[in-house]
Amino acid sequence: MSTDSFLSIDFGTSNSLVGAFHQGKRHEALHIDPLSEDPTMMRTLLYFPSQDQCYYGVDAISKYIEQDMEGRLFRSFKSHLPNQNYLGTILDNRILSLETLIGVFLLELKKRAEKILNASIERAVIGRPARYSMDEASEGFALHRMQKAAAFAGFKEVQFVPEPLAAAFDYRRQLNSEKIVLIGDFGGGTSDFTVIKLRPESFSKDDVLAIDGCPLAGDSLDSIFMSHRLNQHFGAKSRYRLPMGSNVLTMPVGIAQRLNHPAHMVHLKEKETYEFIREVKKCTLTKADNQAIERLFILIEDQQVFPFFENIEKTKRALSLADETQFVFDYPGLEISESFSSAQFIEWAAETREKIFAALNSCMKSAQITPDQVDLVCLTGGTSKVPFIRAEFEKIFGADRLQTQAHFHSVLSGLTESARFWSEGQRVV
Repeated sequence: MSTDSFLSIDFGTSNSLVGAFHQGKRHEALHIDPLSEDPTMMRTLLYFPSQDQCYYGVDAISKYIEQDMEGRLFRSFKSHLPNQNYLGTILDNRILSLETLIGVFLLELKKRAEKILNASIERAVIGRPARYSMDEASEGFALHRMQKAAAFAGFKEVQFVPEPLAAAFDYRRQLNSEKIVLIGDFGGGTSDFTVIKLRPESFSKDDVLAIDGCPLAGDSLDSIFMSHRLNQHFGAKSRYRLPMGSNVLTMPVGIAQRLNHPAHMVHLKEKETYEFIREVKKCTLTKADNQAIERLFILIEDQQVFPFFENIEKTKRALSLADETQFVFDYPGLEISESFSSAQFIEWAAETREKIFAALNSCMKSAQITPDQVDLVCLTGGTSKVPFIRAEFEKIFGADRLQTQAHFHSVLSGLTESARFWSEGQRVV
């Protein structure tokens, strides 16, 4: 075991990256997924064709397709961390807790990094959102779960560094004078902010003026298309009447809401829920109601949840470049075509946008600074490129102070810098 070595892990909702501070040297993003278009970035995916086999990243997708989409594909599982009602899942006869799912993924990242570095490493700096949840109890619960997952992966010592603070350390290396900087880091699951005093020569914990955020970002914007339009194709509004009953009922809210998120939809296949939906299908009022639920069964049974949500994400990206776009899904039995406009997207996203910028306002208030006192605004992550998000930042701070990073390595680079601080005996949190 290398006692002077540390892994840096950006464990993301959608993608994960690994770097290291090893034997006194920085190792930037390691090539942890050679099958990926960008080998430094591994999709945060787990595929279990059976309880004894597991595939990761791009390999998970290809094996999933090869196996005719049998077995279980898990994505966005990080988003369950603050949910105290979500304990895990059952795979064949094996109970998999969420901590174990995440631990299995972190262990694979660890093993691949150790192979590249030819060293056994038991200390890690792992990124975490500014907030897993707006509820303090759920926040603590999520962090406890991550500690258990890291221990499962074999890490003896771990520092969890807020991702926007890590991004700030990356920007610090570009400065030649002291500045007050706002960092906005937008991932798949969270929007995170740090207000920090940055200078090129040193760092003190007192330089961190505020950290805040909210558990809404790219995945939440994807879910908008389901909740406002697409979920009705899968029975969200289907009506039914139970035998011997007189009341006309609609699909329960809990089930309809699961349709909106890929991380939740996969659990519709669990026995009790699945059987309930079967009973609803038998009692539907109209042919259209029945067909909608049949589409849901096809979506789940034929394992089309993942490609369907990939199509939704493409639609979201297309609306960043055009005023209108067409959503088309042509899998047999699931043929769906819907038009979407950027105006609709902006309207539907209003609540999400308000919560994201409420977190920004809270961060600024905690830092006791006003927008005119901020020298530089640095935005990173795919959601920062959504036009109405960027436009709001321009409105608050002005376009001249705005930087949008095209790459996805800012957080990882800052985590590696945090590992360097740790090696010198300084903890950043």
